[in-house]
Amino acid sequence: MDDTAANWGVLAAGLGLVVLVATETGVVGWMTPATAIGPVTARQVAVAGFVVAALVFSLVRHGALGRRQGGLGATGASVVATLATLIAFFGPEFRTGVEATVGIAVYLTVLAGGVTIALGWALSTGVPNNRLYTVARALSVATGIGLAGFLVGTVFAQFVVLGAAAGGLVSAAALEGGTVTGPTYITLTVGIGVGFVGFGAAVASRLDRTWADLDLRRPGLRDIGYSVGGVVVLMLALFGFSYLIQALGLEAARSSVEELAREDPSFLLVMVPLAFLTIAPSEEFIYRNLIQKYLYDDFGDLQAIVLTSAVFGVVHFGQYSTGTPTQTVLSLLLVFVLSTLLGLSYLKTENLLVPIFIHGAFNAIQFLTLYIEITGNPAI
Repeated sequence: MDDTAANWGVLAAGLGLVVLVATETGVVGWMTPATAIGPVTARQVAVAGFVVAALVFSLVRHGALGRRQGGLGATGASVVATLATLIAFFGPEFRTGVEATVGIAVYLTVLAGGVTIALGWALSTGVPNNRLYTVARALSVATGIGLAGFLVGTVFAQFVVLGAAAGGLVSAAALEGGTVTGPTYITLTVGIGVGFVGFGAAVASRLDRTWADLDLRRPGLRDIGYSVGGVVVLMLALFGFSYLIQALGLEAARSSVEELAREDPSFLLVMVPLAFLTIAPSEEFIYRNLIQKYLYDDFGDLQAIVLTSAVFGVVHFGQYSTGTPTQTVLSLLLVFVLSTLLGLSYLKTENLLVPIFIHGAFNAIQFLTLYIEITGNPAI
């Protein structure tokens, strides 16, 4: 029986099982300490959920179970597996004096669970096979562009740092696991931005995009209104977000920039113009102009924005992954909100300069605020 959702469901549930089994042998890291759900651990519940999901998908695949019933059953089992993983993820934070160590397996299991839930739901609602292929292709390409862009930018930045080090401008010790200095971070930022743009240009050529598709136009009054309004809304969201987590007795994870700034705050002043010149233009080119516009063809406008924001969050994961589980999630939630607002501003204006300005201003304000907080010097 040719049922793509059931076939892929077996693979997705199997991936979750493989990851969980691999944690037993230490191939990939899970959680320390383990979180219990009654007499069993959360990981054992997750295993049971994926086993049931894989079994149900297999029964549908061989015609032994109806698509709707099987899809609902697989969705339910996958939800159990995913919830158990989330309990394992957050559980240690609610135990006094317990500090959790989070392994990559937890994140992979949540990903497998999310995909399995989506496939189970698609099976139960009768989503056609051709639509599944279209969605899978679009999401794979969008995610691939985001991750590959980051990888290419990072690799290119390493060569830029090596060149700068050869010229005696910066220290290359960071590339060998040493401490990153302010000048090195600035050089990395410029290198990543240039690498992003170069990679984006290659992708744009592959997608047959023209210069007109870049959507760079002189801003009108409407564009300026969206730009200023976007910055105001983002700052209000940031203040509201900060107030909320403080009221809950929580805190967001420190980014790598903040950790470095505690040692050398002066480089933050250079990062302010770089926010407008490299960070915002390169990222908005990749995520808004390339990925978001690419997803318009296969999804609704709002769906494309949300999916682009999800990719944006995944790429920024490493920047906040050193905090506690709650800190990491809260920080990535703010990144998601930022990306969504940028996507909406681009959708409404169709002018890439608008999200570039909003993004750059938001980052610049954060750099300045952090500088003042660390140095106590409001005079810039």
